Amino acid sequence: MKRKLCASLAVAMSATIVFSSFEVLAVESNTIPDYMLPGTVLHYDENLEPVIEKGGYAKTNAKKVSRSLSGPYIANVPEGATEEDARQIELENEIAMKAFDMYSAGNYIQAPSPKIYPGMKVVYDEVTGELNNIYYMDENDPSGYSLHNEPDSEQNVNANLGQAATRAAKDVQWSWGNKPNVLTYQAGDDSFLGTGKATYFTGSIGNRDNTLKNYDCATQKNYDYSKKGDKDVTVRNLTTDKAFTFYQASVGTLPDAIIDIWGLSNLQTLAGNSKDTSVSSVRYYHKRFSDQSIPN
Repeated sequence: MKRKLCASLAVAMSATIVFSSFEVLAVESNTIPDYMLPGTVLHYDENLEPVIEKGGYAKTNAKKVSRSLSGPYIANVPEGATEEDARQIELENEIAMKAFDMYSAGNYIQAPSPKIYPGMKVVYDEVTGELNNIYYMDENDPSGYSLHNEPDSEQNVNANLGQAATRAAKDVQWSWGNKPNVLTYQAGDDSFLGTGKATYFTGSIGNRDNTLKNYDCATQKNYDYSKKGDKDVTVRNLTTDKAFTFYQASVGTLPDAIIDIWGLSNLQTLAGNSKDTSVSSVRYYHKRFSDQSIPN
């Protein structure tokens, strides 16, 4: 499949986070901190105690993002859009409005915090100090870590994604992280639509032993899992009004993100800025992958 970018206009309300000072702060060892000094990397030892590889604990005076949505993420249909593109944007807008109504009514599943494992590595944003990603020990990846190799991950997936695809379908929604990040399965058109933050990840190998490359992305492994990734993933930056086509190539915990982009340069393409290390407000959409069960 030839990889190409597509662009469209979007309108969204997004929060801006400004970090201006940091102070050393001790935190409980049995929880993964939401914030650390910028660029912090830590791992957990065999006793599940955090060990700082670089950086340190931090307390920030930044205003934290509210754990609520301020409104639905609605995109404009740009002038000159093809009939097909216009229909797709309008469909996503309909789903986004339904998703917001579900969230506002409390009809979502609150995802649990990521589990801590021995050897697990946690990486924090090098600019904001926000939780960026969690990596697991993986001898098959040249780096020694991968996004997808969480112990017992297959069991977690089977527990959350439901049974056979022949069962009656209904809309299902999950939420996690500080943003919040909200993922909705839409039974009407058999699709997934997520809103929240985009982060980036590194590594060489995806969750189907594939080599990771430009415009690959990772979805949340417990709720949007695939080993085929046979549908395009449209990711819209709701601040710059641009949309891009990515390809599902791995899965991960995504502790405070709705979508994970492979490689900082690709994340910055989505951001529209060569200095950004995350994108605060995005929306992604894809049809259900052929190997995904229908959630129930």
